[in-house]
Amino acid sequence: GGLGDQIRRLLGDTSMVYFEDLVTDSRYAPDLLPPLVAEFAEHSYRDDSTLRFHLRGAGDELVARAYATLERVRDGTYRYAPAGPFGEQVERARELARWGDTDGAWRTLRDALPLWEPLGPDHLAPLGWIADPFLGPLLTPERGRELLSTPRDGQTGDAPRPTADLDPAGLAWLAEPSPGGGRASYRFVLVEGVEPEELPGRLSDEVGAVLGEPLTVWEARGRSRGEGGKFPPYEDRAVMAVGRAGGGWSFAFDHDPAPFSPQYFVSPAAAASAGTRAVVVWCGLRDGHGESFFHLSVAQDGAERYAVTYAEGQVRSDGEPPRALDPSRFLDDMEPRPEAERLLLEAVAQEFGAGLPRRAIDGGRLHTFTTRSWTRAPRDGETYLVVEISMGREPRGERADPGR
Repeated sequence: GGLGDQIRRLLGDTSMVYFEDLVTDSRYAPDLLPPLVAEFAEHSYRDDSTLRFHLRGAGDELVARAYATLERVRDGTYRYAPAGPFGEQVERARELARWGDTDGAWRTLRDALPLWEPLGPDHLAPLGWIADPFLGPLLTPERGRELLSTPRDGQTGDAPRPTADLDPAGLAWLAEPSPGGGRASYRFVLVEGVEPEELPGRLSDEVGAVLGEPLTVWEARGRSRGEGGKFPPYEDRAVMAVGRAGGGWSFAFDHDPAPFSPQYFVSPAAAASAGTRAVVVWCGLRDGHGESFFHLSVAQDGAERYAVTYAEGQVRSDGEPPRALDPSRFLDDMEPRPEAERLLLEAVAQEFGAGLPRRAIDGGRLHTFTTRSWTRAPRDGETYLVVEISMGREPRGERADPGR
């Protein structure tokens, strides 16, 4: 029944969880409808009319509310907003998750639980947050168990032992396979002392560029492919997710970059570093579609200080990188050492005191924007080839390989 379903949902079980008899009660519907329709929205094969079956006995007003909530969940605009002091802490948690600090968001939500007020005697714990696009990804079975064990609503007793943080420190986790095994190449920019909202102004050449709506990694990839027809085909404009990287840094991250062409590559580090420092990393040491490569560039106050590039079996350095980032420590001229990627990422993290949030990048929603091109325009006498493939659908964009 409805009581058991609340427990099962918080422990990660979504099968046959309908909150029967409670979800159609106007007292409980504000908190139980969102997780019900969120699970419904996950399965596109379901006909929307079947939702009414799970709301049988409900009045027209509640049914209309359910379908309106379903649309908000689907388009990512649903926000869990309980009233009172607990609601204020929920907003704080959402703001932390919005910029990638999912562990901090969970601690804020968990610590606020004694402030939560149930909607009735059969309301065991808050559940509406599960449907929130920023807060929902925080849930794990262990965290759900912790929430259920935490005293709330005037209850007494010992709080459970806090669950451990889930995000690893630093950058080395990027050397591990991503969910689905799809992260062979990636690139990111770190900018010191600025907020994530400021990154479009530093990394985009569009006037008045601002952050877009939060996207998952898969949605960002789709958006990136859809951008292809808007710009010259030789350009490499990235759709990048943004957030906070700790240590006073903000980040922009691209899950699915175009192929790396060192002779046409233009690092955005200098443009991003006006009045501060910026770091650019582009790694493809596990790229199975071409030769391995790695690039690191660091700029300060609008000028590049040093850059290291490994490509086509050779290491090239511009400027004088610190000993900790000396490429000869990790990369041989013929072939990178198997552990080179992890060692390089550890060195970058230690040198700059920054890290990237794995759960937000791999499984959450982050604001995105489109950067300026990471490649220069062809010079006089240079040519480029455009290949467009259509498999019975409208083209999703073009990618060019200049000069080949």
